[in-house]
This record gives sequence, C-alpha cells and structure tokens, in this order.
Amino acid sequence: MTPRSYPTLAALTIAFWAATPSPALELPACDLVPGSADSCAPVLACMPGDGVWFVGRAVGWNEGKLEGETNTGVTCTGTWSVGETLALGHARFSCDDGLSGRIVYHYQDPGTGTARGTGLISGFGRLRAWSGHKITEFLDRSTGRVDGAHMCGDTPLLLG
Repeated sequence: MTPRSYPTLAALTIAFWAATPSPALELPACDLVPGSADSCAPVLACMPGDGVWFVGRAVGWNEGKLEGETNTGVTCTGTWSVGETLALGHARFSCDDGLSGRIVYHYQDPGTGTARGTGLISGFGRLRAWSGHKITEFLDRSTGRVDGAHMCGDTPLLLG
C-alpha cells in the first residue's frame, strides 16, 4: 500500500482563493495634511498567492500606523516610518490570520507620500506595495475601485 499525500492547508487556502472571485475593494478616503499626524495616504499591495491584494492606508507624517484589508477578508495592521534619508522607509505589519511581514519602500514623491516597496510576508512570499495619492492608475476607471488583477498581474504598473 502506498502512502497518500495530502495538500497542505496553505496550498488549499491559495487554491480556494484563486478559484473564488475576489470582491473589488474601495480605495480608502484619505486626506493629505502635510506635517500632521492626521495625514493619510492610500496603500495598495500585491500579496503572495494568486489573486490576493491589500487595500489600506498609512496614517501619520514621517511615522505612523498602517491598516487595511485583503480582498480575501484578512485584516492587517502595523507601523511605518521614514528612514534616515527621505528616500527610504520601512513598514512592519501583522494580519489577523497570523501572517506578518516587513517592507522596505522608496519614495518617489515624499510630499504626497508616493512610494513603492518590496518585502517578505512570514518568510514564505514576496510582496509588492505602493502608497500615496498618485496610485490612481491601479483603479478601474469605470468604477473607481481597486483592480487587483490589473495591479498584481504579470506586468505591474509603475507609478508615473
């Protein structure tokens, strides 16, 4: 008798979400308030796994909190800060499903919080992230909602 092999929970979860249509997510309402701890910038990220993305916001100025949700319903929170130079920053986050990660990001326009970054989540996958008020090219033009398939496809858009 040959032993049976069973897929891991992670493989089943990824397969389930890949086969399930993902809901479109609204970009959060955020107001840019230079120098204020109440300033807010939208954040988008492509998460590991097929068809999983994050929509949220970064609140603060030079440092603050990160919060949002994936299209699969997982809530994530964390912190972010600007590095020693205004061109670099770091973020750490954890999600309610037990995953956590770190991101290093590079500012393209510090005045609007526009940045792009890469990181790792729980040591098993790479993620790509974008923030700022110039990320509207990731939105579905007809609905104004985040188009994760477009954003996280094989050829991600670059910030203009």
